[in-house]
Amino acid sequence: MTAIDNVSLAQRVYTVEQVQQGEEAAAEACSISMMQLMSAAGTAVFKQLQNDLKAPAKIAVCCGEGNNGGDGYIIARLAREAGYQVDVFALSPDKTLSSKTDNNAERARLAWRENGGQEKVVHDCVPQNYDLIVDALFGVGLNRALEGAAAELVQNLNDASAKVLAVDVPSGLNADTGSVPGVAVHAYKTVCLVAYKRGLLTGKAKNHVGQLVLEDLGIGEVFAKQNNAGYTRMAAEHVRNWLPLRRPCEHKGDNGHALIVGGQPGMSGAVVLAMKAALRCGAGKVSVACHPEVQPVVAAAQPEAMVRAVNSQKDLQALMEQASVIALGPGLGQSEWSHKMFEWVTNYCQQSDKTLVIDADGLNILSSQQSKMKCGKHVILTPHPGEAARLLNTDANKVESDRFAALSALRDTYEAQTLLKGAGSLVTNDNGQFILDVGSPAMASGGMGDLLTGLISGLVAQGMTEADAAVAAGVWHARAGELAGNEGERGTLASDLLPYIRQLVNGKIT
Repeated sequence: MTAIDNVSLAQRVYTVEQVQQGEEAAAEACSISMMQLMSAAGTAVFKQLQNDLKAPAKIAVCCGEGNNGGDGYIIARLAREAGYQVDVFALSPDKTLSSKTDNNAERARLAWRENGGQEKVVHDCVPQNYDLIVDALFGVGLNRALEGAAAELVQNLNDASAKVLAVDVPSGLNADTGSVPGVAVHAYKTVCLVAYKRGLLTGKAKNHVGQLVLEDLGIGEVFAKQNNAGYTRMAAEHVRNWLPLRRPCEHKGDNGHALIVGGQPGMSGAVVLAMKAALRCGAGKVSVACHPEVQPVVAAAQPEAMVRAVNSQKDLQALMEQASVIALGPGLGQSEWSHKMFEWVTNYCQQSDKTLVIDADGLNILSSQQSKMKCGKHVILTPHPGEAARLLNTDANKVESDRFAALSALRDTYEAQTLLKGAGSLVTNDNGQFILDVGSPAMASGGMGDLLTGLISGLVAQGMTEADAAVAAGVWHARAGELAGNEGERGTLASDLLPYIRQLVNGKIT
């Protein structure tokens, strides 16, 4: 049931360095020269272009000086031969070339010129004059902000809402981190070459890559055998059967007991959402330990849950002993009551090794402690970038500038299973590291994190390991957001996801 068994090439995700250093060895093992590999790259991208736009459409190909630019010259030549109207815009249009060069990008450029082509200066590119623009300016090696003519061109493309097809990576996007230090191309499609680079699947990348298509150029399988993927890409189809079918004789006691701790005055909605998610994903029993003032409100929200007013350690102790898993944080607040609940729950779970999910104000209280609590494998942390920043004593912008580094730092500091939320959520756990390639901007509304907390808790209650529950819940939660968002991204509420969560955990939809 674990996420790393027999993963396909399409699930393997690599760093830029791995691809840059490994593609030549993979090509050599396949008896393919690097020039042939560049030709295969240009051909693969051109076929994607043909699928989207028929000749004699007008195409602009914007080429840089590196291998990405070489791919662009091959695309331009193939497009011209196929009857498209093609203009090439280069960062250095007057460059002198020699037929004796051993530079593959220059060879591709020379072949374009020998076929009657020429280049124009990028300043002359008027996006509105073309049906499609190919972005072959910079490849995956770029890790700085675009400058000068390149930055100006990209800004013009974006301002014109041009239809841009990106080669391997949209220029200006860091393919290793998913950050955008300056301006970056907004592509409608990105053709990723050889293998997925991790920065294309998380962070700001979601604003720039558009549809992401993988073309392995005939060396992908060999590359995967020669290089261990640092991350595994997960989508709804990969977790569909992670919950087994129920036996006819099962009863509620066979499906665990989730306890949700939170809900101080003025914050009852958060604990209600977590409670409903735990119930809808199949937990046999769900209890809530909340502040006495909100107990009537929470109890009225869902008659199937057991809601207790808690103001003493003795009352909470009895509830914790009955539970299979405890979720701490939804609507917890940061009052004196909140801090007492946090202390009682964390002390109990450390002594009992009972699974603990910490979110929201539970994370904020955790971050305020002078000595960092070593949580261990039975604790699942689910921070968004702001909460992650507080846990790491940094700022959210730094977290977002390198989500992978932030995730590693969280793991090193707290030694917990961790899900870093956001576009392209990241998970590190006992099974490995994962990118959740699913989600929707419809989820940009309050209460979504509370729903996830309840979902994780409900899955652990039913017997999933903490590691599997973090991945499965993250995927199902994000996929439910996509499905709810199909009815309109604006105005989607966290509670709108509940019917889809029920269908997803039952394998009715993917």
